[in-house]
Amino acid sequence: MTTRSTLFRVLDGVAVISLNAPPVNALSAPLRAALADHIRRVDTEAHISAAVLRAEGALFSAGADIRELDADWQDPAPRDLCDLVEGCSKPVIAALNGQALGGGAELFLAAHYRLAEPRARIGFPEVTLGVLPGAGGTQRLPRLVGPEAALKLMVSGQSVSASDARQLGLVDGLVEGDLASGAVTFARKLVADGTGPRPTRARRGGLADGRACQAQVASARREIADSPMFAPHLIVDCVEAASLLPVEAGQAFEQDAFDRCRSHPQSIALRHVFLAERRVDARLLHRSGGAFVPTEPAGAAVVTRLRRALHAAAQALVETLEIPAPQVDGAMVAHGFRTGVFGHSTPGPDRVPVMRRLIAALISEGAALVAEGHLDRPSDIDAMAVHGLGYPRRQGGPCRAAQTMGLLALRNDMRSWSGDNPIWAPPAMLDEAVKLAAGFDAL
Repeated sequence: MTTRSTLFRVLDGVAVISLNAPPVNALSAPLRAALADHIRRVDTEAHISAAVLRAEGALFSAGADIRELDADWQDPAPRDLCDLVEGCSKPVIAALNGQALGGGAELFLAAHYRLAEPRARIGFPEVTLGVLPGAGGTQRLPRLVGPEAALKLMVSGQSVSASDARQLGLVDGLVEGDLASGAVTFARKLVADGTGPRPTRARRGGLADGRACQAQVASARREIADSPMFAPHLIVDCVEAASLLPVEAGQAFEQDAFDRCRSHPQSIALRHVFLAERRVDARLLHRSGGAFVPTEPAGAAVVTRLRRALHAAAQALVETLEIPAPQVDGAMVAHGFRTGVFGHSTPGPDRVPVMRRLIAALISEGAALVAEGHLDRPSDIDAMAVHGLGYPRRQGGPCRAAQTMGLLALRNDMRSWSGDNPIWAPPAMLDEAVKLAAGFDAL
């Protein structure tokens, strides 16, 4: 049965299931449902003896649709799909082309055997969105490669080459030439040899030395002890759970940790920036060497105006309110800026009152840029502030940060502050956002 997002065919007893949802084979709800149906068919139809899970296009899968993180998963959830693959009574061989990232990498882990083309890469970038692998990845990965390598992959968010993945024990073999044909040949040999499924959950090679596992977990905790990020700490906790708890308990622990991450303000902010930087017009922001850079001249002009507003607000804090410059800078550094307006780089106390005024000034100037047609929406302000001013990504930009703080209270404060300096006059855009449940996100 072929669907809009998958292809299915049987070649001499080997089912070939292909992800076919261009451009990145995102594991959307319809794609997950189709894959689940195909795996159930493999499991129940007697003439099928094994399955190859592969992908059409340039990459295996970029993972879940980020927009689904804002609500409960539609059935089957990524975790349920991975459990279904792993629980299949017939061998499932995953064939990796291009990249498997996030949920795509977790699906790869759930297969019984894993092959890859030499140029392929696998990675777990969930931490860059403020979450952790939530489809069993924190439990399966350390079983295959051990806690040290698993933590390095998941905490860094960086990908690893297929050859390195093979050395780690994550990939069983590299296929030169046609990957699909090689995977089908591999599947037929398994069947001929009478080799059955090999569930990852049943493998504990990477966790065999309990004392070494605990030492590696403790070392990882020390390395991230000062990290302001929320998700890495829970990733370490999940890997520790994998080494200590039965699989079902470990997965329940991971589910709780994932839910805590998903609802945390950092994850909401990071996901907001991820989407904002992809919505903003290319005349303002463009990709260069994997990073987003303000575009000349329009983007650079927007950044200049935002920077002037930030500096003017900082100067007003010092001159009008007599807040010491080091304290202003300290508040910025504590918020996540690398340095402050006046060149200081040491975090200071009482950052919230200072940052509220700085954020308010950026919103006021950003709203003017939207009103004048230089920006299209509030999220553009955030994208330009992150990539032009060095505004901390984990805070989501000034509009997202204000929304986290509470828009109504900020507007009331701005009405009061505008008597000190018109830079804090509340803009009409803020008045509109206050009326809406979704705030700036609805504009």
